[in-house]
Amino acid sequence: MRIEDCGLRIEDWGLRIGRINGLVVSILIIWAVTLVTPFGPLASPVYAEELPPSAFVEELVGHPQEHNLSCESRSATDLAAFWGVVFTEDDFFRRLGKSDNPNRGFLGDVDLPPGTMPPAGYGVYAGPVAANLRSFGLDAVARREWSLEGLKAEVAAGRPVIIWATYDMRLPGVQTWTSADGATSTIVQWQHTFIVVGYDEAEPDTADEYVGRSGGLYMVDAYDAATKYFSYEAFTPAWEQLGRIAVTVQGLRNAPVGTQGCGLRNWSSAGGRLVVDGRWLVGPD
Repeated sequence: MRIEDCGLRIEDWGLRIGRINGLVVSILIIWAVTLVTPFGPLASPVYAEELPPSAFVEELVGHPQEHNLSCESRSATDLAAFWGVVFTEDDFFRRLGKSDNPNRGFLGDVDLPPGTMPPAGYGVYAGPVAANLRSFGLDAVARREWSLEGLKAEVAAGRPVIIWATYDMRLPGVQTWTSADGATSTIVQWQHTFIVVGYDEAEPDTADEYVGRSGGLYMVDAYDAATKYFSYEAFTPAWEQLGRIAVTVQGLRNAPVGTQGCGLRNWSSAGGRLVVDGRWLVGPD
């Protein structure tokens, strides 16, 4: 089987995430290889010790949330569409569990004003959102106490990530809420979701002093669908308020029939080496 049969295009020593013949394709040649079909990736990339200094997923399209407190449903709907699974925000919200415990379902009235706190209104955390995405056929995983490096590695592999922080990365201070089931949850006013689609690092000037941007993340805001840039210094404490939670998606839950031969187990290219199953390093000989 040729590499082209698996939907992979090779570009020398660079990162490119885009569409070929209408298919989402992730290519990270000097750092990793991702194999993509119309049904999602067939093989997860294996990384070198160093991530690329920047990466950006071009193909995710955001839309403004349709209710005051529906940011999680909006982010999930847009992320699913990126993987070719299309439904409406309200479709997702209707199927989402409801509970006064945000770790078990959506808490409160979705149409109350932003910033509303329990018990009247609030939102939902990563676990129920990932479970709901799985019910739509996506291979979604809830992350807790996740690392910034793990987040960046997903983006470098061409996989956008939903994260929980606050509007404009505000730091209002965390509180606790005890639900009817006796569980105590951490809550924060203005909790909000974004889809991380890119990152970059600080660039030193000729004197090796960092100037301009100090490095940060590009995120699609569920509120207005705008792609916004937040420095790591602004993002990290806002993300930490709720325990660095996130949802990742690897593609569809079941690989399509007839693609088992696209594993890219032993393949190399003249002029460089690729990371495959952790056996190879990247870079020229």
